[in-house]
Amino acid sequence: MLIRLDERLTAVAALVDYGSVADVGCDHGKLGFYLLGTERANSVIATDISEGSLSKARQLAFENDLQMQTRLGDGLEPIEDGEVDTVVIAGLGGDVISDILARARGENKCFKHFVLSPNTHAEKVRRELVAQEHRIAYDNVVECAGKRYTVIKTDIGKSELDEYQLEFGAFYKDNERILSYIAEELEYKQGILALHSSPALESRVELLKKALDNARSENED
Repeated sequence: MLIRLDERLTAVAALVDYGSVADVGCDHGKLGFYLLGTERANSVIATDISEGSLSKARQLAFENDLQMQTRLGDGLEPIEDGEVDTVVIAGLGGDVISDILARARGENKCFKHFVLSPNTHAEKVRRELVAQEHRIAYDNVVECAGKRYTVIKTDIGKSELDEYQLEFGAFYKDNERILSYIAEELEYKQGILALHSSPALESRVELLKKALDNARSENED
């Protein structure tokens, strides 16, 4: 049996290279199951803070005769330094993901690749990746169930990102879809601003304008 993933997890799975994988916050283990079943990974360690979720992941693997390890724990605590090639974290908030990565950095844990898809605050994840000295190799947006999600993949190496790249994506300046999202948000928030003043909203509108101007300027060079 091969599980069908939604658009978001399909995009995440496509970024995983053959090798060992830790699926952090694995929920019911569907991504790990898919990676093993499609041979995108030769081993998977599924972790979660919920024993109930891990129990369902174990059952899924057992029923389909797949060797997927499960470990109970918070974030990357159950994973040893360099134990896997790729760490996948999808479906958590960006503040939570950045905290998981920061704690692992504080414990001197290193991994070759991260594949990350935060629900919110992707900018916090990018800032932590820069601090980790991980090079962002892929940074895009996928639409799933009417929502937009960032999907990021990294390699070991440095990324130097300006404030607009941290906020909107490492490659937003050459991504017409992301530029259209920025323009869409700008138009919407300018409409709200026309009705009532808000310092926070004014600051956001200014950031959106500058991000678009910065992209146009570089693309004209």
